[in-house]
This record gives sequence, structure tokens and C-alpha cells, in this order.
Amino acid sequence: MKSFVVELWSGIFSILRWISPFQVIRTLIPAIRGSHGFVDGWVLGNLLLSIVLLLMCSAPSLHWWEVIAICYGIIRVFEVFIYQINVLLFDEYRARKAGKAYALRGFRRLVILLLHNYAEIIFWFALFYRNLDWAFETGKINLNSFSVSLNFSFVTMTTFGYSTIFPKETLGYILTLTQSIIGLFMALLILARFISLIPAPQTMDEFEK
Repeated sequence: MKSFVVELWSGIFSILRWISPFQVIRTLIPAIRGSHGFVDGWVLGNLLLSIVLLLMCSAPSLHWWEVIAICYGIIRVFEVFIYQINVLLFDEYRARKAGKAYALRGFRRLVILLLHNYAEIIFWFALFYRNLDWAFETGKINLNSFSVSLNFSFVTMTTFGYSTIFPKETLGYILTLTQSIIGLFMALLILARFISLIPAPQTMDEFEK
């Protein structure tokens, strides 16, 4: 039985997944469309890229290539978020509706890639904070540094509170709120996927079998 709400959001996220270099590349190059190796390389490559760019990009004056790095980071964070929602809720639904078989390459692989995505998002937001430090009240702390921006990104991703650094401009509030929402979603998703890997122990209670 079809649900209007499910169909609506399935359609919306089917469109949103095209705002993604990953989806465009896989469509333009049919040879890698079903390649799991390409997916692995894409995830690992983008994680390394986020680390390298965080090391290289530094305000106060933004160069053109740093602006491009920030824009790509925004697209990449969006791509990961939309991709994970599609995998969690809609990919299997669309496949079954089309009469196609659907199966994951492996649950362990999925969890490992998900952890890579989680770490990558922390590095991308650290890049944003480092280069947009004017949107935050930092006191005597210099947010425009690798370690401080990474620490602030990690704290924002894993908790619902600020440290000694907190937003003072609208952009700062948008960044921290967005990362907190994504962090909550990713943490719940990782926990759910991880629990699914834990084998259920045998029980002698007849009502639990």
C-alpha cells in the first residue's frame, strides 16, 4: 500500500541526490556505475582531501582556491547527508517498487564507510570554522588554526553545547546548528548499523526465542 508521505519524500530525495558529484560521475561513466571499488575510493579520497584542505586553507584573507574548497566542502557534506538518507530509507523501497533486487555489499563495509563519512564531515566543518572565524566569538582563542578548529568541530558534532567558542553571527549559528543536526543523525545511524552487526546471544527463556 502506497503512502503519500513516503512517495513525496522519496521523490524529493531522488531529485536531491543529483546535487552530487558522485552521482553525476557514476552516471556519466557507466563502467563504474556498479563498482564498489569506486565507492570505497571516493569515500577515502574525500576524507583525505578534507584533511589536506583543512591543513592548507587558512583565513583571514580568503584566496579563490580556498573559496572553491569551502564550496566543495558544502556540496560534499550535503552529498553525504542525502546519500545516507537514501540508503537508509528509500533505495530499497524504490528498487522493490520497480521490481528489482536490492542488496548491500556488506553491513560491515557499510558501517566502516559510514564512520569515514562521519570523520570527513568533522574535517569539512573544521575547514568552515577555520576560514569563517569572524562569525564566532572566540575570546583569546584563535579559531583560525588546525587544532582549535578541529576540536571545535568535533565538540559541535558530538554534543549539544558550545565550549569557550560560540557563534555571534547568523552564519555561525547556521553552521553549528547544521552540524549538530547532521551529527545527531549520523550518530544514530552508526549506532543502529553497529547494533545490527552484533549477533543475538542464545537464550534459555522460551518466551524470548
